[in-house]
Amino acid sequence: MSIISLFRILIIRVSSFFYISRRSKVIFYHDIHSNTKYTDMSTPVDLFKKHIQMIREDGYEIVSEITQLKGQIEISFDDAFLGLYDNIELIKELNIPVRLFVISSYLDKAGHINRKQLIELNQLPQIIVASHTHSHQTLAKMDLDEIKFELKSSKDQLERILASKVDSICFPEGNFNRASVFLSEAVGYVKIYSSLPGFYYDDFIGVKKRSLVQFAQEREFKAILKGGDHCLLFWYKRKHYNK
Repeated sequence: MSIISLFRILIIRVSSFFYISRRSKVIFYHDIHSNTKYTDMSTPVDLFKKHIQMIREDGYEIVSEITQLKGQIEISFDDAFLGLYDNIELIKELNIPVRLFVISSYLDKAGHINRKQLIELNQLPQIIVASHTHSHQTLAKMDLDEIKFELKSSKDQLERILASKVDSICFPEGNFNRASVFLSEAVGYVKIYSSLPGFYYDDFIGVKKRSLVQFAQEREFKAILKGGDHCLLFWYKRKHYNK
């Protein structure tokens, strides 16, 4: 582990001592793996199970949609890599709801789920299918027509495949601007997620915050649940938000 990563973890752990509430928040991963690993961003299943155990031991309820100021956790996965499908029995066994953000043009691509698998997942009570745009490009670098295409094309395609409504989205690479938020609302997305760390109800221009936890070991994970990573919000805004 690099010096920078160690320093980041230390800051998160120290910062967590300033939070005493159990406010609700969203955490996210990219994939999980037991045998085959489809991305370097994947989380080992043993670590993932440990996270779920820690969430429940701390008295949180894992929910499909947060409705309470305190005590609830939402879990999401970005990109729809194949590992989640390979390990879907674990998700069923743990009985946890997962919001799956799908890149519509990546369906059938190597390492990602295909259309048939997406339909299977959508039929499970544990899975909520959402959009991660059509081609996973940086929206803030596009003009308005290109942004609208990325947002609407993904929504329309996923809804045709699933014959069900898709009304939530998160932005590729966590990068967004006011135009992408406005156009997301205009094409029919009700819930919009970022990669900015924070509690669920402390949204930013209508965008829900999420904490990345995919490699977090026990002490770091506990600190993130408490809000320790929120000290990095200024840095994340500079990196991800373009006015």
